Amino acid sequence: MKVNLDINPKYYQSVKDTLEILLPEVELHYIEEEIDGVTVICELDTSDGIEVNSYLKGDNPLEENIKDKEILADIYSEDDFSKRIKERLKLSLYRLLSKYLKKKISPWGILVGVRPTKIGHYLLDRGLDYQTIDNYLEDIYGVSKKKRDLLLGVIKLERNYLPNPKDAKNKVSIYVGIPFCPTRCNYCSFASYPIEKNRRYMPDFLESLCYEIEKIGKVVNELGLEVDTLYIGGGTPTVLSTRELDKLIRLLKEYFVHPKLREFTVEAGRADTIDKAKLELLKDHGVKRVSINPQTMNQVTLDQIGRRHTVEEVIESFNLAREIGFDNINMDIIIGLPDEDISDVKHTLKEIEKLKPDSFTVHTLAIKRASRLKKNLDDTDLSSAREVEEMIYLTEELAKNLGLIPYYMYRQKHILGNLENVGYAKPGEESIYNIIMMEERETVIGLGGGAITKLINPENWSLERLYNPKFPEQYSSEIEERTIQKISKLRRFYIK
Repeated sequence: MKVNLDINPKYYQSVKDTLEILLPEVELHYIEEEIDGVTVICELDTSDGIEVNSYLKGDNPLEENIKDKEILADIYSEDDFSKRIKERLKLSLYRLLSKYLKKKISPWGILVGVRPTKIGHYLLDRGLDYQTIDNYLEDIYGVSKKKRDLLLGVIKLERNYLPNPKDAKNKVSIYVGIPFCPTRCNYCSFASYPIEKNRRYMPDFLESLCYEIEKIGKVVNELGLEVDTLYIGGGTPTVLSTRELDKLIRLLKEYFVHPKLREFTVEAGRADTIDKAKLELLKDHGVKRVSINPQTMNQVTLDQIGRRHTVEEVIESFNLAREIGFDNINMDIIIGLPDEDISDVKHTLKEIEKLKPDSFTVHTLAIKRASRLKKNLDDTDLSSAREVEEMIYLTEELAKNLGLIPYYMYRQKHILGNLENVGYAKPGEESIYNIIMMEERETVIGLGGGAITKLINPENWSLERLYNPKFPEQYSSEIEERTIQKISKLRRFYIK
């Protein structure tokens, strides 16, 4: 449907960007383009707070009016006022067009950002209480009660783990990226290069990674920074041989592991890379948390998405990790995988319930630009929004049955049903790194292929990003120069 939008041009692009995500069937044009279609008028009055009135030109009686005087409170700045105008315009127009199209409003209202929990943390920092924030999420963004309860529950739990501004000045987490996998899954857009085709790059990559660890490790210790969490991800870190893993972890322990380290996690994501020797090695080196990720427990789907392991291997790997003594095992699944219906999801959840993981991360499929799935989307059968909502409900029930509570969540662009990804865990077994990484309230130093360093300023929680090359060959050729730049940034950031 084509829509001519008569709106203050200052706000047109921001409104258009949001509505195109929420209503992809709507093609928005600024009124001066004069295209054939429905004309929507959006009037704005800021003489006494904010008032927005949106309606269709002609005889159609539909309209949406929003009045906001709460924004005049002393706690809000001019920037808050300007931001609130955009939010009011978006909500008014979204509600109007949804009524016109007879389409259900998203449970997340107009929120389309990756980290909705940040809104709550920001408002708590400003002195608002949880009830006021709940009202805010409903009134300003149109978030449903169910999603508000999820959001506020996660925020309350996260506050127990996030450092305060004073502590954040000297704390860092370390992320190590191993950009190799046995195969590349068709939904994936991460730095993950199939090992069979890229094995020749492994020796130089590992040598370069050790160089980066040593150089950055010395600076971290020189600056007196306290390493809070250590996370080895990818890719699939357990694609490395036992010997390679041993050498890597010994070096990491030399620089980053100390008595105050709160968490040490290794992604053992692919069952076809796990064996007893590797799990025993991880356990002996003090790794506290491992992630064994089936994504689905349906063999047909595993084959279709490009994972060359069996359901039986997942079960065997999980049980082996338990036998070796791991008492904090996470499992990831993806809801909405191609050709899977509700019965397939029920089967996956039934198999996971038997294993009783300590944490359980539910991803809703997102169509990522760099994935093979995106390229073949026209030939792919995906679940409807209603089906995905029902699947998500089943995962929530499983989490309750296992005694797991939601502890972190985030959203993505082009996610099915405009829903979310949620991590559940037993109380006390939450992944601290996941919380820190998502809320961006502690510096994370990224090492390895595709790793991102985020330098967090605790005075205002602003951040600066530094990127490592994704492709192993490029990483190896550029790491010396990149490391020099990173060290310079770290010193300038922490020596003031």
